[in-house]
Amino acid sequence: MTYSSTVHPAGWLDPASDAFHGKDLARRGWSFATCQRCHGDDFAGKPGAPSCLTCHAKGPTSCDTCHALPPPTGAHDAHRTQGLACGECHVVPATWDSPGHLLDADGTPLTGRARVTFGALANRDVTPPRRTAPATWDSTAGTCANVYCHGGVLADPAATHAQPSWTGGPSQVACGGCHGNPPASHAQRECAMCHPNAGAATPRHIDGVIDIGDGSGVCTGCHGDASSPAPPRGLHGETDRSTLAVGAHRAHLAGGVLRGPIACTECHVVPQNVTDPGHLDSALPAEVRFGALATSDSATATWDRTRATCTNVYCHGGGVSLAADTASGKNQVPVWTADAASSAYCGACHGLPPGDASHTPAMKLTDCATCHPGTVGPFGNILVGNGKHINGSVDLQ
Repeated sequence: MTYSSTVHPAGWLDPASDAFHGKDLARRGWSFATCQRCHGDDFAGKPGAPSCLTCHAKGPTSCDTCHALPPPTGAHDAHRTQGLACGECHVVPATWDSPGHLLDADGTPLTGRARVTFGALANRDVTPPRRTAPATWDSTAGTCANVYCHGGVLADPAATHAQPSWTGGPSQVACGGCHGNPPASHAQRECAMCHPNAGAATPRHIDGVIDIGDGSGVCTGCHGDASSPAPPRGLHGETDRSTLAVGAHRAHLAGGVLRGPIACTECHVVPQNVTDPGHLDSALPAEVRFGALATSDSATATWDRTRATCTNVYCHGGGVSLAADTASGKNQVPVWTADAASSAYCGACHGLPPGDASHTPAMKLTDCATCHPGTVGPFGNILVGNGKHINGSVDLQ
């Protein structure tokens, strides 16, 4: 730009010159009032003094007079693209002359790099709390530490960039940077299985909540439905009984004409909290660990995932006390994915009547109540409400 003036020295409009007007203004302690005496209070110019708005459309005191919005340095643009406000890392002045911006509280001009003062996002914690130190900025190394927005509060040893470099580029925010992929506390990488909202239209990511399942914090958030924690729905959305994830879960928890509901703990170790060891940090499939019912009178109860069958489980007649039962029609090795009616019916677990020395082939269902009155009604129906059928002991009177 060609410049000629008898008021200002040569180089007044040349940013490379020591006489550049911006540098001169800094030396004068940013005294814009000096400029306004000639160029007007609104900097629009006066006779003999051109308008400053020709170059500074928003006025010389606008933020973009000194720096672009966002500045082109480091990761400024990347942060703004993600919708982060300047106030998350800096104290944004209400006006150019606010204390702590260009001038200190006593009016002394400030020099050096812009100050980094982290806001609420960087200093946020998660639920339950994990933060052990405040968010910090190392101007020498050009790195952030303990910032929530880069996983600092998670303290995940598998994270690759939990202390991101300001000039490190896109690699600082790659999946696995803030927390491992998977995190060190996890056993598998299927994020959407436990965190379905991570890819939703309104994602719940970096919002201060470790979102598990539907966010309810209960078992049904990941499997089952509002009526029961037992599938269907499986962890991958399975609903068909022919899948291992669904199988006879609901039939066991609901109970039926042979027995009341069976607790989840009879086949699985049920965590008190979703983050308990052995739950999320355990790889699929879910472990089957038989409880007291299945192992009652049966020291060798086993689950065969390949065949989808239980063997030697007391609750299906595989206990020691029924070993002498030679009656036909038994189904003591039930198939998990079979229809419930084909696996649990009167006569499936023991003969009808049992084929042992205590029973005779001529006995009828109505005879059961003679010796087992607390378990069987006079019409041969199981008294489910009494809780004496499939309970680990033989009701004999």
